Amino acid sequence: MRIILYTGKGGVGKTTISAATAVRCAELGHKTIVMSTDPAHSLADSLDCKIGVKPKQIGENLVAEEINVNEELKNNWGRIQKYITKFLRSRGFEDLVAEEFAVFPGMEELFSLLRLRDYYEN
Repeated sequence: MRIILYTGKGGVGKTTISAATAVRCAELGHKTIVMSTDPAHSLADSLDCKIGVKPKQIGENLVAEEINVNEELKNNWGRIQKYITKFLRSRGFEDLVAEEFAVFPGMEELFSLLRLRDYYEN
């Protein structure tokens, strides 16, 4: 199994390169999944088809998925986030500020990587 991650600042073509790489790998006979973790998904546009939060077969050897990072965050961090938010509110933080402080930088990326790990293990 080979995992390829494209990272970088916004607007540099990560999604376009990811889609092209996935299509080529599938054409070469490799079982391929391409996943978007961007909250503003554009993978469906790059592949010219509808994609959702569940893996979807879009061609021979090619599956695509647009991960809902907010849903992943809620499912994986929700209980802890609620506790931290409640604690911060009890210490005088305003609701919105408490909610924002309860989400640590990089959490969206972390849970996207955990999804990737699940695919690797299965």
